[in-house]
Amino acid sequence: MSLIIWGVIGIGLLSVLFLFHELRNAPYDEAPEPAPALSEVEKQRLRYLSWD
Repeated sequence: MSLIIWGVIGIGLLSVLFLFHELRNAPYDEAPEPAPALSEVEKQRLRYLSWD
């Protein structure tokens, strides 16, 4: 009976370590979004500044 308990604990620890590993290596999709928005604002600003 204790072998089953130790097996469940071992599998649980391995799954937690795997989840931490995957979360740490996950690509961040939200980080690159503000940069293109700022570049679009800069393009519009440069377009209006060129008319002056």
